[in-house]
Amino acid sequence: MQAIIQVMDSTIAVRDPYTVEHQKRTTHIATTIAQDLGLSPANLVTLVVASRLHDLGKIAVPMEILCKPGRLTDPEFAIIKTHPQVASDILKPLNFPEGITQTIMQHHEHLDGSGYPHGLEGREIMMEAKILAVADVVEAMCSHRPYSPALGIEKAMEEITQKRGIFYDPAVVDSCLRLYQESPVVLMGEIPSVAGKPLEPLGALPERATYDLSPELQEKLVGHVWQRLFPKKPRMVMH
Repeated sequence: MQAIIQVMDSTIAVRDPYTVEHQKRTTHIATTIAQDLGLSPANLVTLVVASRLHDLGKIAVPMEILCKPGRLTDPEFAIIKTHPQVASDILKPLNFPEGITQTIMQHHEHLDGSGYPHGLEGREIMMEAKILAVADVVEAMCSHRPYSPALGIEKAMEEITQKRGIFYDPAVVDSCLRLYQESPVVLMGEIPSVAGKPLEPLGALPERATYDLSPELQEKLVGHVWQRLFPKKPRMVMH
């Protein structure tokens, strides 16, 4: 599993280093909230892996859209909204447990049904995805991006408070707010290592899940991702 994440990180980083670091920081926030909520070891495994790969599908989004400053047009946002499905398609050959791919698929769904890609509501959304949704928006608002300055943690807390029970699960929001009030460093702290705590539950993966990381499969995986990056031919994107 760690090898899969490393392959994905290396592939994504060639094009978009920000996404790799965003996924790592989001994993820390999501894991901290999940532990506070008492998520089971099996569900924590699902959340950790899904968090580390949740934006994988953005490799299919053109850089001029992904890094565009200001508001996206409706057609541009429609392209952005494909990234959960693209990630699921990329991971499908690896026989990932359904919980992981579904968490990735659902992390932009909202309680009121206004999210994407399937407009799920309330109990239709997995708890892991509800946690990831909050962690994702908090990290994104707190981090500087090439196309957008950081808004800060106070603004992030305002965002999830205002949309508590509308977009975001109340229990998840309350946990995030409580952790922030107790210690912002604990909530937002250092990027965790894939091999160390708090990601230790990775060893609890179901026995039925198999991960063939032969050189042939790794080459096929990288090739598939590369085709998503460069569907026609490699080109330089100037900034």
